[in-house]
Amino acid sequence: MYRTGDLAQHHPDGLLHFHGRTDNQVKIRGYRIETAEIETLLAQHPHITQATVIAREDHPGNKQLTAYTVPTNQPPDHTTLTRHLARHLPDYMIPTTFVTLDRLPLTPNGKIDYHALPAPPTTAGTGRPPRTPHEQILATLFAEILNIPTISIDDNFFELGGHSLLATRLISRTRALLGVRLSIRSMLKSPTVESLARLIQGGEENRSNGLEPVLSLRSNGSRPPLFCIHPGGGMAWCYAGLLRHVPKDHPVYGLQAQGLDGETPLPTDMDEVVEDYVARIRAIQPQGPYHLLGWSFGGKVAYALAARLQQEGEKVAMLTVIDTGFGRSAEADGLRGPRDLLDIAFDGIGAFQDEPGDGPLEMSRIVEILKAGGSALGSLDERTVEMLIHITENNLKIGDMEVPARFDGDVLFFAAEGPDGGPTGLAEVWKPFVSGQVESYDLAFKHSKMMSADALAVMGPVLARSLKERS
Repeated sequence: MYRTGDLAQHHPDGLLHFHGRTDNQVKIRGYRIETAEIETLLAQHPHITQATVIAREDHPGNKQLTAYTVPTNQPPDHTTLTRHLARHLPDYMIPTTFVTLDRLPLTPNGKIDYHALPAPPTTAGTGRPPRTPHEQILATLFAEILNIPTISIDDNFFELGGHSLLATRLISRTRALLGVRLSIRSMLKSPTVESLARLIQGGEENRSNGLEPVLSLRSNGSRPPLFCIHPGGGMAWCYAGLLRHVPKDHPVYGLQAQGLDGETPLPTDMDEVVEDYVARIRAIQPQGPYHLLGWSFGGKVAYALAARLQQEGEKVAMLTVIDTGFGRSAEADGLRGPRDLLDIAFDGIGAFQDEPGDGPLEMSRIVEILKAGGSALGSLDERTVEMLIHITENNLKIGDMEVPARFDGDVLFFAAEGPDGGPTGLAEVWKPFVSGQVESYDLAFKHSKMMSADALAVMGPVLARSLKERS
């Protein structure tokens, strides 16, 4: 009989119960691998004295090869060992993780104690944080696919345990969210968040800095796009999280404030904002039906845009307003000093209030706080950060609409919780100015957290259904 190397027990009921292998052969993603062959090649490296290889499954469904090595006084790095093995082994036999030990743990009988081998350390997320919307999206996908809490833009997908199967999942998710087609080859050439974002955006020379008037979050899709208008801070980066929920056949664009370049004059009233934004929208989509969405100050602009487009004879199929009223804003009413303005400008990061004193902060310190808080805006230079503060203050003034124009249609409205944790009834103020229904949802999140992943998980399915019904 053929000896398979499998260890099994024959039970009286006629079933065979599998108990593992009688040798060191493992099976990963359909391949049978002799770990001894990998160990022999590792031990042949001039700076490795001992080595052992095992298959680990630290996360369910993600079995991978892990190599443990005892080096000389010149320990080789991950890349060096990978290249050494790649000269003799196929890709599927190259360990995804290398762990350096002072010595291999042994049993009382002098054999390797495999149960005492430590889990590979998690080193992801210790480098630079995402700096652009696309890097933010990819970092989220890397962490999701690899089951790792945080990812920096310098982390290598394959060095963190990624393999061809997980890369295929990442490619699929990237296509669904961003509408771009990647290949395993492109993943191998660009395995970090930074390099993959650069590849998606067409190379270093075409790389977006995220400050353009229209931020293209997803440019592909056969259905009408969703236009998302920036909140008071002027940046539309916060809408990147919507891509997880907006159906992939809808392109998604973020409209950003005038003046981010530091040269364009800031608008003086809402009419000037609307004139500019209607032109931007029509340059992408000359005719309706239009789909508009806005949070906070962006909700006021989205409403004004919808009314203007209707006046020009266009159809607005969907208008989504996220936690905003009209007249003097709640944010403006709550302003007590320059620190409060910073909270609004930078999406409620909150840490500014913890700084000593109550006066203005230096721009350099503001950037440091943004970086320490993991904000993608921490990648901006001091000049741009200062401009964002001026834009926020200007938008608060512009947002003091007394009476909005009438909108002929329905409004999808999401309301944040009030200061006491209860509903605010904010949707009610819009009903006299809307001919159709105001479909309102109360969320258990503060205003500043309405673009968080948890809040979007609640809003996303509702938004997706509304897009499907109105497209």
